[in-house]
Amino acid sequence: MRKSFSLISTSVLLFTGIACTSIAAPVYAASGGNSGNAGGGQTSSPICSLSDISLGGVLATACDGANTGNDTGAQGTLLPDLNNGLFSSFVGTGVQWTLAGKSDDPNPFAITAANNSSSGTWGLGAALPSNTFVVSLKTSTAYSAYLFKDYDFSKGLTGVFNTIGVALNGSGNAGKGLSHASLFVPKIGTNPPPTSVPEPASLLGLGLVASGMVMVRRRRAI
Repeated sequence: MRKSFSLISTSVLLFTGIACTSIAAPVYAASGGNSGNAGGGQTSSPICSLSDISLGGVLATACDGANTGNDTGAQGTLLPDLNNGLFSSFVGTGVQWTLAGKSDDPNPFAITAANNSSSGTWGLGAALPSNTFVVSLKTSTAYSAYLFKDYDFSKGLTGVFNTIGVALNGSGNAGKGLSHASLFVPKIGTNPPPTSVPEPASLLGLGLVASGMVMVRRRRAI
């Protein structure tokens, strides 16, 4: 009887342990081959890849897409997504962004791209004020966003791109022609510097010093 009870107890404990382990184990979603994807609005096909774009021979740090719709303009969704935390796992929370220019419009950073082509070159006219930035590749009906973090501008201001991670042509073997490339940079100098707060030990030390000064003055007065 005792042996049977022991076997039952062991079985119950073993089952409970397995169940608890299964509950506690983290669930990892398959990325679908989208290395570095930051999530949000992607379709099943195509899926952006870090190798879709490079600058100075350096691949993008992360990407998001493909997303249906516009990246800029009145109906653009990329800037709100960036300001609401897209790529926050790479750049931190609370970062606010601004549209710095488009390849089909005059812009201060002279971003250029081989428009109407599924692949080609793109570049910047000058180094940006921030070495972290986002480039968006837009076709007729979709866009993908590519983050470059801590880029060293000494490596170069020109690169290559491919729209196969944005939208596919009729054969499905190549990307659609590029409508434009857009450049987004984080706002610089808009956040006040953090205020240092004295540690408790420092406050205690200051208090002891102040008390000592008061006692010395009283003794001198006597």
